[in-house]
Amino acid sequence: MMLRPISPPTTASSGSLGSVKRGPRPYTASRTVSRMSVREEEYVDRAAPAVEDGREYINPPSRRMSAAHLPDLPHVDSEQREFDNPSFHGTPDDGGAEAQGSNMDGVIQMLCDFENGFHLLLDRIKEDIHSTKEAVSFLKKRATIEEEYGKSMIKLAQGATAGRSEGKEGSFGTAWGQFTKVHEQVGEIRVKFAEVITEVSEELAALHKNTERSRKQLKEAGHRHSKTVQEAEMALEKAKTRYEATSEDWERAILHREQQLERDGFSRYVGGAGSGLHKSMSNKSLSSKGLSNPMQRWKSQNPAKLQKNEDDARVKAAIANEAYKTQLQQTNTIRSAYFQNHLPRFIRLLKETNDECDQGLQYHLVKYAQELESSLMKEATTLSPLESEKPGIVKMVENINNERDFEDYAAAYVQNTKQLLKSDHQYTPYSMSAEASSIVQSKPSFGIDLVALMERDGVPVPAVVTKCIDCVEQYGMGVQGLYRMSGSTAQVQKLRMLLNKDPDTVRMEEWTSDIHIVTSALKLYFRELPDPLFPRAMYRQLIEAAKIEDDRLRLINIHELVNQLHDANYATLQALSGHLWRVSLNESQNRMTAANLSIVWGPTVLDSPDPSPDPMEIKLQTRILEIVIANYEHIFDTDADI
Repeated sequence: MMLRPISPPTTASSGSLGSVKRGPRPYTASRTVSRMSVREEEYVDRAAPAVEDGREYINPPSRRMSAAHLPDLPHVDSEQREFDNPSFHGTPDDGGAEAQGSNMDGVIQMLCDFENGFHLLLDRIKEDIHSTKEAVSFLKKRATIEEEYGKSMIKLAQGATAGRSEGKEGSFGTAWGQFTKVHEQVGEIRVKFAEVITEVSEELAALHKNTERSRKQLKEAGHRHSKTVQEAEMALEKAKTRYEATSEDWERAILHREQQLERDGFSRYVGGAGSGLHKSMSNKSLSSKGLSNPMQRWKSQNPAKLQKNEDDARVKAAIANEAYKTQLQQTNTIRSAYFQNHLPRFIRLLKETNDECDQGLQYHLVKYAQELESSLMKEATTLSPLESEKPGIVKMVENINNERDFEDYAAAYVQNTKQLLKSDHQYTPYSMSAEASSIVQSKPSFGIDLVALMERDGVPVPAVVTKCIDCVEQYGMGVQGLYRMSGSTAQVQKLRMLLNKDPDTVRMEEWTSDIHIVTSALKLYFRELPDPLFPRAMYRQLIEAAKIEDDRLRLINIHELVNQLHDANYATLQALSGHLWRVSLNESQNRMTAANLSIVWGPTVLDSPDPSPDPMEIKLQTRILEIVIANYEHIFDTDADI
């Protein structure tokens, strides 16, 4: 028969429960068992049988331990799990206790007879643990809510009582004092109820912790004993496989000798003492050893050697047979101890742990429900007392006499009457702080037309342009990619805000750590102009001039158009183009030629008035600015400082 190792009790298998036989394994000499790669020296210690000594199971020195060696395993008496509340369980008589114990034994026996009984209890206790944890979480949150509600109610009632000195007196004042006192008592009831809930949740948390610890200990102990049985069965499989292999070798040696003697002309030879083979065994095929080869007829061995081979094989088979029998006895002993002692004990302990958690959870939930009813009843009797001589909260409010209270208040108020003031109020202007006043009085530069800016400040070139150009020419003429690379957006916006507030107060040397911030701020200023540096009204004339093929004629036309610019635009263009011309003179360091600068600045100082401009005009915009930069000295007729 096929030997099947039992599954370790770690996780429950799916499907319905199937019954298994728990008896010892019979001795069989089957050849159908698969060979297992387990070292022979490993199973001797693992397969050692457990010896029963009272309630303790003492194993020989090995890597496993019995349930008796577990620290603090829970021993729960199911008949002593009675709670103090009679309404919870009732009081069974002796006959009821015996029936309950008999039922408990029947359940345990049923679980022992099924393969998944151990797993079933582990999973059930796991559900108990989760349910208990959910109940603990609920009760803790409920206690927090009740405590916060009660304390807030007490605080509210006490604050309302303390602040009534400015409120109405008379019958209303008396009723209000009683009204707030009732609310304070309700808050005290809720606080006491929160304390009870907290106590119940702590007891449930202890039950959850103990149940979880017991489940873990029993699971580990059951797994160790199950693993011992499994290792013993693996050792048995290996012993049986070796026994079958040596028996096959012995049988093959007998048949080989028989056939060899027949080919050599000897009479039928019956095996040595103890062989017990019949004549029919010599007719078995030995194709696995290659006897069908004709050349084997000339390679025959002498009878003495054949006899020696057969004797050696027989001895090995006998040794393997004894080892197989010994291991079979040890494995059956271990299985018997496991199924008759260890497994029932673990199942009983798990069942008792499950019952304790179930009953404890139910008891504490009943206790919570009773306390909830009690607190609600106390709150109801506080609002509406059962004694007729004590007024309820409704009666307190109904006892207020507003008419009498008003008459008493008016009589006392008339004595302190003052003259009514009817004169008009006078206007009082608001005095603004110096910092806010400076912001209101600031003169922004960004987004202001150049002509309006010149008329306001009285200078032809905006201070923002002058500041940025001076900073770049002093600190950044040798920086590669000047005006082509952009600075940090956040830093650029910060510099823009400072320049827009008051350019004269900005210390530009503080921004030289990254000169691209300054160049980006200068480009941003020209992009935000309402009308570009080259006005949109002149755009078409500039584009037509840029289309002229003759270089000299093209320069003359652009020069004439530049001269037609307003004084503010002309002066600003002169300052900007002169700066860009000086940048191009340092192209060996900054790699920015007049052509490169015009690519960056062209779309900034020239903007098409058409909503959908022609993309081909971008090249003409670049050409216009490049001509102005390259011919700066000729167009503006000035000697620039290099």
